[in-house]
Amino acid sequence: MGIRFQIAAGLAAASLSACFVGYDSSWGQAKAAQQRLAARSTPGSIGAATADQGHERSKRTLRIRLRPDTHYLAQTVDAERQLRELVEDANGVLAPGLGLELEVDAIRGWSFEDDDRLDGALRALAKDDASEDVDIVVGLIGALPRPTESLHELGLAEVLGKHVVVRAASRLGEHDAVDRAMPDLDEDARNRVVRARRRHRAEAVFLHEIGHALGALHETETTSVMHPAYDERMNAFGDNAVVLMHLAIDEPDRASALRAQLDYLRAATPASIAAWVPGEREVEIAHLEAMTSGTSEVATSSGPSADSAAAEAPAELALEDRDRFTRATAAFRGGHVAVAYETARPLFAAYPANYAVQDLRCQLATVQWLDKKAMLEECTPVGRLADAGTPAAPPDPAREHRR
Repeated sequence: MGIRFQIAAGLAAASLSACFVGYDSSWGQAKAAQQRLAARSTPGSIGAATADQGHERSKRTLRIRLRPDTHYLAQTVDAERQLRELVEDANGVLAPGLGLELEVDAIRGWSFEDDDRLDGALRALAKDDASEDVDIVVGLIGALPRPTESLHELGLAEVLGKHVVVRAASRLGEHDAVDRAMPDLDEDARNRVVRARRRHRAEAVFLHEIGHALGALHETETTSVMHPAYDERMNAFGDNAVVLMHLAIDEPDRASALRAQLDYLRAATPASIAAWVPGEREVEIAHLEAMTSGTSEVATSSGPSADSAAAEAPAELALEDRDRFTRATAAFRGGHVAVAYETARPLFAAYPANYAVQDLRCQLATVQWLDKKAMLEECTPVGRLADAGTPAAPPDPAREHRR
């Protein structure tokens, strides 16, 4: 074991131990106190995603494919059983109120080595599995070698897209921390605490990313599944998230869902706005504007026709690059954001002064929930071209909003 890993393990154990304090063995009732601690340390269940919509929900099935990588499989005992259990838990939340059921198409292994970067994992997953025959592909990768509550480090999803990545729910040092805090309880009792905590964490992270894939935003309430930091008190989706997810699954096609969510966000009440993390509503409005601007054909479930996309490919691109641009644009409009980015990426360096290419680059960055630094890197080239008054620059209402 390397020294770096030993340090990480020590820090993880120290961090987790802080979760299991609160009993005083001087009372002579150490076991009873540890039983109470075990009860307090065991998360509750996550409730059904319900909101009063005033009418019966239609039933909808989303077919998902689960793609565990080698690191996930190494860290997850009986991985197939746990994955099916995870989907069953999620359906217990999604089906009663949303009328949504996740159906597992297949559990198929996947090879991905760099587990440190979720954005890289998402792009690699999209390249490996275009998801043409299922609604969502879920990549499952290894846990971080350190504790974290940030859901940006535990999972990532395309906004209104078809690819999701989540980490294994195992947590370094958790078993040891429970053993030290509850030494008088039998092994089965301690194991139940660890399993309950791991199961709640896995369910919360999975539902959080499914929520993003259906258009839900981060919420300020710590008990909301859409809070940006994991909390063992998470117990439900907030009302805003439920409405946005309803719109994603109830509208007849993708274009209608995008417009309906955009209308909902624009007309949000002060109470709804206060429930979201500050600034996220405005960012999502820009995302949706970018995804729905340009043509009435945009964002249909199957994307625009090849002829309409080809007509938009810049004439100054080489023939094979025009084809690449066409395929990337069609994938973007069809909702396959990660596929579109991976397809278009070679063009970004090859055509640094082409407005259409750099504009596509920025729009793809806008809908991937990149951090501020990464967003700036992706969008700076088109900003420079626009400021220089590039003749080919078309009006972009989403960019005007972002500024």
